Amino acid sequence: MFVTCKNILNLPGLEKMKVVAGKGGLNKVIRWVHVTEVPDVSNWVKGGELLFITGVAIGNNTELLLQFVKDINMRKLAGLVINIGPYIKKTPKEILDFADSVDFPIFELPFEVRLIDITQNICRTIFTEKLEKESMSNFMREIIFEDVNITEEMLNRAVLYGYNENKNYCALVVDIDNFRLYLKENELQDEDTISNIKNRIQETIEYVMYKNNKKCLYTMQSDAFFFMVPMEKENNNIDYIAGTIKNQINKTICFITVSIGIGGVCNHLRGFNKVILEGRKALETTKFYKKNDCIINYKDLGIFRLFFEINNHDEMRKLFNENLLKLKKYDEKNSSNLLQTLIVYLRENRNLGKTAEILYIHRNTIKYRVKRIEEILNCDLKDEEVIFNIKLCIRIGIFLNLIK
Repeated sequence: MFVTCKNILNLPGLEKMKVVAGKGGLNKVIRWVHVTEVPDVSNWVKGGELLFITGVAIGNNTELLLQFVKDINMRKLAGLVINIGPYIKKTPKEILDFADSVDFPIFELPFEVRLIDITQNICRTIFTEKLEKESMSNFMREIIFEDVNITEEMLNRAVLYGYNENKNYCALVVDIDNFRLYLKENELQDEDTISNIKNRIQETIEYVMYKNNKKCLYTMQSDAFFFMVPMEKENNNIDYIAGTIKNQINKTICFITVSIGIGGVCNHLRGFNKVILEGRKALETTKFYKKNDCIINYKDLGIFRLFFEINNHDEMRKLFNENLLKLKKYDEKNSSNLLQTLIVYLRENRNLGKTAEILYIHRNTIKYRVKRIEEILNCDLKDEEVIFNIKLCIRIGIFLNLIK
């Protein structure tokens, strides 16, 4: 899934490249490679690059080389390859000690090895990985969003992308919160900028999966990312992974938050679209409650799971109108908030004190409002059957966006 400082050492032609410091950082991802002799790289590196230097501009100036290593480490580059030869005969101890202290990988490469061969080999590997990801993404988009029959040929393709027929898979849907609004407010229309933000989010999710040893199948559509995560039967840590993804994106891209819907678990490729849909439904409920930066599991949706299965909403709307429309219209006409009071009152199990505390009003005011609600709806809020119907209609109202 990733080209890292560790796995490039297994590439053919790199046998003479040796790690001399920063072994604790060998899992750093390499996004590209550059050969440079300019100590100031601040204007053109983005992070994740592996730099090669021969030392022409630095020579035996240990202080300058140390400052250079500190700078590229601060800019979150993947590592440094020093061409050992006429300009730098040996990596200074000061460099090795610093690299070890911050887990920044330093490699040495004999001067007689052609840099062009090494860099081309690594770049070719990175490019191949990218093509494989794009191919897998297109395949997954077809599986999830199109009505296709799962043939033997498709199963074989899935296996090539890492699918394991002996594992269960759980759906994760990661959605960028209010992304269109964010772009509009910041007047961002450049496709490269938008694409860069999405790529950073996708790479962050991929890296979390990589760190958790999850060989996922995934794709992206619009502002959402769809992942099928292989699960170990004895260790279902999907909640931990979802939380790590959310927190890592918040940390990596400070102006962006995501919400995550967790779908069900399936044991075959043909079930992928069903559990992905469950994850999307879970995310849909966050919009009902206007929640962002949250994680919700389809299995926790309760009665909303039934609502999603009802194609004709007319009967649901009729039920809402019969039970709560009078109260809603009363609020609209009188600029009151009795419906909200009722929602909180029932949520707090009809506890007057807690309801008053949440709404910041006196307990007697709540008593008056409850009595007024009973008069308007012509009901008894001590009757459990009445309570059940009203709670059901409140959820219908939220689902159909009849309650704001």
